[in-house]
Amino acid sequence: MKKNLVSIENLEKSFVDKIICRKSSFGIFENEKIGILGINGCGKSTFLKLLVGIEPADSGKITFRNDLRIDYLQQTPNLDPDKTIYEQIYYSSHPKFTLLRKYYSNLKKLEIAPNELIREEHDKLTKKIETQDAWKIEVKAKSILDKFGFFDLNRKTSTLSGGEKRRIDLARVLMDDPDLLLLDEPTNHLDIDTLEWFQDYLTNYSGTILFVTHDRYFLDAVSDKILEMEDGKFKFYQGNYSYYLRKKELEEIDLQRKQTRRKAQLRKELKWLKRGAKARTSKPKDHLDRVKELIDKSYLTDNKDLDISFKTKRLGKTILEIKGISKQYGDKSLFHNFQHNFQKLERIGIIGANGCGKTTLLKCIMEEIKPDEGSVKIGVNTSFSYFQQNITEFDNDQTVLSYIHNFAPNIRTADGKLHSASEMLQRFLFDGKMQQNKLGNLSGGEKKRLYLLRSLMFGNNFIILDEPTNDLDIRTLEILEDYLDAFKGCIIVVSHDRYFLDRVTDHLFVFDQNRVVKFPGNYSDFLLVKKYREETKREIKQKSGVYKVKQQKVKFSYHEKRELEMIEKDIPELEKQILILNNKIEQEASSLSSADFAEITLQVQTLQNKLDNLELRWLELDEKSN
Repeated sequence: MKKNLVSIENLEKSFVDKIICRKSSFGIFENEKIGILGINGCGKSTFLKLLVGIEPADSGKITFRNDLRIDYLQQTPNLDPDKTIYEQIYYSSHPKFTLLRKYYSNLKKLEIAPNELIREEHDKLTKKIETQDAWKIEVKAKSILDKFGFFDLNRKTSTLSGGEKRRIDLARVLMDDPDLLLLDEPTNHLDIDTLEWFQDYLTNYSGTILFVTHDRYFLDAVSDKILEMEDGKFKFYQGNYSYYLRKKELEEIDLQRKQTRRKAQLRKELKWLKRGAKARTSKPKDHLDRVKELIDKSYLTDNKDLDISFKTKRLGKTILEIKGISKQYGDKSLFHNFQHNFQKLERIGIIGANGCGKTTLLKCIMEEIKPDEGSVKIGVNTSFSYFQQNITEFDNDQTVLSYIHNFAPNIRTADGKLHSASEMLQRFLFDGKMQQNKLGNLSGGEKKRLYLLRSLMFGNNFIILDEPTNDLDIRTLEILEDYLDAFKGCIIVVSHDRYFLDRVTDHLFVFDQNRVVKFPGNYSDFLLVKKYREETKREIKQKSGVYKVKQQKVKFSYHEKRELEMIEKDIPELEKQILILNNKIEQEASSLSSADFAEITLQVQTLQNKLDNLELRWLELDEKSN
């Protein structure tokens, strides 16, 4: 049985304009990996701050197990600017580093003025280090810093960029190896190769993790539990992100069935209300109250969603021509002789290591900086929407409404209608009260959502997005992806979000050394080819005698062959049965009783579990047969 690390009892926290949690009680247990979901501004970061004591609770109690070691990665690092990279890690509170610092300090004393007491202390420290295997901590630190792209460990923290500081803080947190690891958007500023290494690292991490992320592939791979935060309520789902989506789908089907019944009941009640005063007096008063309650319930209105649809201009014959451009800073060449002639509806993703020149390429395209060689020709009808990575234009004393109103008091949508700035903000989930909020009071994600409206609202036909997924919640990302799916212009995206790249792009520009290589496919296609090439290289090395380990092929038996054939017949049949049951729920929602619905849902879950097991077995047998 898992041990309880943190007990939360009747926790309450709210601000003037929002409720974070109301009387929430639950436990956090050892070895759990909990992904936290919720829209921007719901309080995900605040909840983590409550756990570490940075933010005080209004009421309730948080109790920690004795001697529990906690570490926290916040969105904005709090590092000593005068320390070097090495010192940020070496002078952490990690007990093994503390032990090593004592050892080296004692060693200096021994060198300056040797005596028997210092020598005895030195021997004790040496024995303790060997017992705890503390020597390896320095090797581990160097390895993690290498992974994060830090090779000169004597650099002062004050010279680092914001992204580099985030990666140093993440390295520090990982080195501390705590029992409870709290991570707020840990995937921001990680390139794709580092992200995949980090994903594997956390998957195999032995402690408990609570993390906030917008990266759905990362969330799916790492989490074994989902915490959903909505309207001050906390709800847990026992499974990863895929499981959460399946459960939400079933809940949605259940809700639709209930809505159908409620609407039917409401129509009946409203029909009765129209009969006149005489009929009304024949009903008990509580019946009238129940009708009013039905009218006031939130299920009578659709859930608010981000609605993006802007009038766009047609692209001309010449869209954007990049002719042999090169850019170099000092001795470092970012890209050389790159050229591309954009065609209609092209969707390009740009990937590469941090600092390789992705944003610089975008700035060359936008003519913000001049290339050293070559030229950029923009078509007469081409108009850009540019979503930049770093937002510097916010005045914290300005209100949300005045910020948008300054750019455009009225905005035209795809249907040709003109809407006020206030109406468009409503569509972007900024209600009347939030529109009067000052920008300084918004969360990082809310600022990004506001900037998204500002970037897209002019209906341009060429969208350039530089790291758009950082700090945006998953719901906003899903709707942005839907908008980009339907967008009739060209798109360039710089992103480390693998899911977003897969969903939005169909070609890649891959930074490789000082070249930009064109790849005809999305990120998953690229990863498949990359892994195939790596496997081919290993095979060549094995044949050349570099690796002499022989792999014996496991024999594929007759019974396994028959089992594989049966599974290939059973899987389509199970899928068909599940589809029939789901259709039954959708088509007969209004007539199904709660018992009927529960029974059909159970059947679907049973069949789905069987299907999942068969698919896993099919993968095992199929791999063995090849």
